[in-house]
Parts: sequence; C-alpha cells; structure tokens
Amino acid sequence: MRVTVVQNSAYGRAGLVEKFIASKGWTCRRTLSPKDIVTTDLADIVDDVVVFLGSRRGVYETHIQWIARERALMKRLVDNAIPVVGICFGAQLLATALGGTVKPIGHRYRGWMENAFASTPVWQGPWLRWHGDFITLPGEIKILARDNETVQAFEYGNAVGVQFHPEVSNAVLKDWGAYRRSMPEEDQISLAKALNYADDHAYEIEKRAFELFDNIFGKIVGRSLA
Repeated sequence: MRVTVVQNSAYGRAGLVEKFIASKGWTCRRTLSPKDIVTTDLADIVDDVVVFLGSRRGVYETHIQWIARERALMKRLVDNAIPVVGICFGAQLLATALGGTVKPIGHRYRGWMENAFASTPVWQGPWLRWHGDFITLPGEIKILARDNETVQAFEYGNAVGVQFHPEVSNAVLKDWGAYRRSMPEEDQISLAKALNYADDHAYEIEKRAFELFDNIFGKIVGRSLA
C-alpha cells in the first residue's frame, strides 16, 4: 500500500505514523510543503491513503492561501472516497469537509490525557493533546472518542479524524522543543512535562500508537492489516 503524508510544518514530522507505515512495508511519500500537494492534479498526488498532520494554524484562517486550498483538497478527497486520516489540524480539515465547524475553545489542552469516552479501549489513551480548538460535527458522524465535551476522534466512511496526536513520540517532542522559544511560557512548561512523560513511557506510547494505527488503517482501507 502507498501512503502520502502531508506535513504542514517543519517541526511537526510524522513520527510514529511514519514508523508504523514502514513496519508494514508500505511506501510512504512525505511532502513538507502544503503548496506541493495543493498545486498538483489530484490524480498525481492520491495514493492509497492520504494522512494530514498538524499545524500551528487553525483551519478557519482561510485568509491564508494554503489553508483555503488544503481545505478544498480535503473536500475533493472525501468526495472521491479516497481513504483519509486527519491528525489534529488534519482532523479539523476533515471535519469542515464533512460539514462540521471548528472554533477556538478559549483555552488550550496541553499534555498526556485519557479520553472519558472511548468507543473501544484503544481510543482511551493516554494520548498527547495539543490544541485549543473545538470541533462540532453533523449528527451522522460516528464519534470514536470524546473528553470534556470535546470531540477527540471521529469516523465517516473511509475517513478518520483524530484531534489528539498519536504520531508523537519523545523524538517528535524533542523536535517541537526546537521551537520552544516561540511558545508562551505556559506551553514551554507543558512541553517539558510532556517530554518527560514520553521519555519515561516510550515503549508503551509506541505500542499503543501502533495498535491505534492498525485500527484506523483497517477502518479506512476496509480490510485486515495482519
């Protein structure tokens, strides 16, 4: 199977999802620039699955050209029934493509947390949350995880959106740390705590992430991955 991974920021690399793809022997094509994927014909960029990663931006910032174009791309993928995985910003792209909305909550989630509602144990966590936006979805969308009234994961057809960060390992958090000086002090403290946890629980985090990706890819490609 072939997978295209859309990396929306220099520091937000694919981490454990790319490691999972490699463990399956699949082909992974990663693009570092949203422009690269949104300026190319759909037939040339679509592989078997497209994975959208996070961004420091919000999907509602449509005055930024690449966000508006990437939202349009997500809509085309969904309309053409291309299997899609959206992580954080990617989940918000998917939510808007399905007729939902995304708005700031007014506060930020930062750290490793469990989901109070999980459709199956694999969705419970703890998972890393790093977001300040709230997703609202149409009633026909299946919710896979939720906490404090915030949607953390959802499914529609062969598309899955995940608000938390299952791709994040201690190595990815160290990459985030390179941008620590540009973060508010509160976020810097949260990042240091998150990295300490990731260092102490690296094996469990990777194992849990691989179980989740097995579940997600099994849903969207419609077959067992064993």
